[in-house]
Amino acid sequence: MTDHNRDLFNSFGQLFQNRAFMMAMAQQFHFGDRGNERGGRGQMGILRVLADAPAGLTNAEIAEILDIRPSSVSATLSRLEDAELITREPSPRDKRVVIIKLSARGQEMAAHRVQGTNDLADQLFGNLTDEECEQLQHLLGKLRENADGIDIRELMHFGQQHGFGPHPGWGRGPRWFN
Repeated sequence: MTDHNRDLFNSFGQLFQNRAFMMAMAQQFHFGDRGNERGGRGQMGILRVLADAPAGLTNAEIAEILDIRPSSVSATLSRLEDAELITREPSPRDKRVVIIKLSARGQEMAAHRVQGTNDLADQLFGNLTDEECEQLQHLLGKLRENADGIDIRELMHFGQQHGFGPHPGWGRGPRWFN
């Protein structure tokens, strides 16, 4: 590792040690805004999908969009309904179909999330010029491409060979490394 790369790596480490930044990233990950391939799949994922579909969606449509089982969607929708974040209403075209929409409270929560995200982005990037924002966007794109090519299992294997990595009592390591 060159000194330059180590300095950059340390700078990223410092950024990720900032609590506000990490909470914002966790929120972004769990709520899964557009462009996030994985998106959120739990309650927040469903709320995001419904926020993007004001006319509402069926259980099957939500399951397809989020790539999860319809039974999981049904269970999650029940929790969201208990929290008064969604409403269910019969389809005007087919009474056998139920349309799920954000309730007024759910819409308020979604609007608050959008405003909070906008405020955070303004605070985080507000001191960058338009040109610097474009440069950062370009550089982050290059980093994403590099990160996509990293095989974490290979890194874990290397670390285990050299005495690093998961403790032997942990089995094969966290599920995301298997």
